[in-house]
Amino acid sequence: MRHRVMAIALVAVATAVVLPAQQARPGLGAAQTMLNRTADAILGLKSARFSVKRLGAPAFLDEKNGVTFTVADCAYAAPDRVSCAVKVSLKNGTIVQVTRVWVPEGTFQSNPLTRQFGRLTAGSNFNGVLLFTRTGIPEVLRIAVQKAQVVGKEKLENRDVLHLTGDVSGEKLNPLIGGTLKADLLHSVDLWVEERTAHPVQLRVNEPEGNAWLIELSRIDEPVDIPTPRLSPPAAKP
Repeated sequence: MRHRVMAIALVAVATAVVLPAQQARPGLGAAQTMLNRTADAILGLKSARFSVKRLGAPAFLDEKNGVTFTVADCAYAAPDRVSCAVKVSLKNGTIVQVTRVWVPEGTFQSNPLTRQFGRLTAGSNFNGVLLFTRTGIPEVLRIAVQKAQVVGKEKLENRDVLHLTGDVSGEKLNPLIGGTLKADLLHSVDLWVEERTAHPVQLRVNEPEGNAWLIELSRIDEPVDIPTPRLSPPAAKP
């Protein structure tokens, strides 16, 4: 009987020691669970409005021609259509607005003067569709966030959201936001999601120099029509 009592006491002591360690894990587990839910929610989107904002120094939209931008207002229609109205600064400092469209037929951009569309060749820095594909933000949320933590519940534009943080390598983020990050560095990321639906509301990627990227989503699953642009007919030969 005495040995049995001692055994029970030892189990109680062991439990008291082990439980705090086990209780420290749900924070990380809860964070990754929400990240996985958000990845599923993104893949389940029918449509969304979103903006991509550059905070700090402007980023190149077309580095070869010296074209930079600071904000793009966009629409997404699942599974592979995105249209963005982009404010760009030309090499001479002139600010104009162009429309860039990603559809299965290719990437198109409007001429700021004629507003007619032309086809873009491969190699442009930013691809709006990649944000929503399985290998885009969803994959980053599932496998690439290090030290994921739940900061807590917050209010964001009158919406009840859950704030999460973590670190992601520039190598994983560069394909999504145009190759502006140092691939070998970890960048802190803040994510705000609706706790009930797991829909993303804001995603912020911070850079060591103080610059940042901010992606904001709204109007989830509202009807969006993104037709394939019509190209202007070729000029007649003289």
